[in-house]
Amino acid sequence: MNRLSLSILFVILLLLLSLRFFFFYHNQNQYKDGQDVRFTTTLTSDPQIIGSQQRISANLASGQRVSVITSLIPELHYGETLAMDGILNVSLLDSKRSMITMYFPKIKVIKNESGLAVINLIRQRVISMFSKSLPNPSSSLLLGIVFGIKEPMPKDFKDNLRTSGVLHVIAASGMNVTLIGGFISSLFAFFLKRQLALAFSIIGIIFYAILAGLEPSIIRASIMGILVFSSQILGRQNMARSGLLIAGFLMLFISPNLIADIGFQLSFSATAGLLYIRPLFEHNLRVKAVLERSFLGSDVLTTIAAQAATLPILLANFGSYSLWSILVNGLVLWTIPSLMVIGGIGGLVGLIFMPLGQLLIYLSYPFLLYFEKIVNIFGQIGGNLSTQELSWPVIIGYYLMLSSCVLFFGRKGLRKR
Repeated sequence: MNRLSLSILFVILLLLLSLRFFFFYHNQNQYKDGQDVRFTTTLTSDPQIIGSQQRISANLASGQRVSVITSLIPELHYGETLAMDGILNVSLLDSKRSMITMYFPKIKVIKNESGLAVINLIRQRVISMFSKSLPNPSSSLLLGIVFGIKEPMPKDFKDNLRTSGVLHVIAASGMNVTLIGGFISSLFAFFLKRQLALAFSIIGIIFYAILAGLEPSIIRASIMGILVFSSQILGRQNMARSGLLIAGFLMLFISPNLIADIGFQLSFSATAGLLYIRPLFEHNLRVKAVLERSFLGSDVLTTIAAQAATLPILLANFGSYSLWSILVNGLVLWTIPSLMVIGGIGGLVGLIFMPLGQLLIYLSYPFLLYFEKIVNIFGQIGGNLSTQELSWPVIIGYYLMLSSCVLFFGRKGLRKR
């Protein structure tokens, strides 16, 4: 497909998405503070247990997100379909955004979807296995890195993760999907045809996405991963950038309210940074030579590219940025692939024979101790850059400048090659 055809397709998809946004927000219910609502929702992740409360994130009938806070009874689980009846609390975060919360509604468990019920049993077995194999926070850290499962961990360690700029590692991401798909295809390629091995990779990605909780970052990464592996089956390579755009289009077309979801914004922007910004550094011979001699290695490029693409979102939503983020990420990211492989294989083997799985999981302990030590050192040092609320013109201006730099240096790099 030539550039003209791609441009026409892009404009058509953009128009379709604009129409979808218009009708979605035009017909959206405007909820009021104190309004009594009833709705049903299916849990795609386990509730967060905070003290004597359970916290879940659900969708109202309009698609708007509501944070539900309830007691520990009844105990809620991944995959359950719930009927809720309660009073909405609508509070303004700022002049542009509001947050909808529901405190202690009446909850009735309607059913537990059979497919998700099986997944939940597997999740609980994996969580139990990791918790028995490693002490906390190592077990919670490994569960977050491998599966994106958010188990409780000590508050001081979680604060250190945030302060040092590596909180993102406990959320399943595109890297997890890539490693899972690549590992499965390599494994099956030993005794199956390449096309069949890639087909099993796609099945594995879908299963992993469900196991990880179907969060926006995982859905986006899974769609892109499936597109990439499908393109390999069909003999068409280099579809990563197109895959990202198609994944973003499909997710927003199906659920337009994701445009306001911080997780989706960070996930999409970070991946775009890896696809468009990182190659600018990789193709620079001077940068490549410096990194080859550096103890940080090429992992620092991942951090720079991802954070350059997400900086305005981080500052606008959290008001702070870790000054140590690039350094700390460079020091710990090299452990992630090893932890993914050890934790993934250990979890899979443990589902069949738990003692052997626990033994394999324990092999990750030295990597986790190193990771925790680095995080705690820089977390205690502190060093966060705080900022006031960013206006839309500043954010738009930043991304226009970033896009211009990518286009300019990208073309300049192509002329040199």
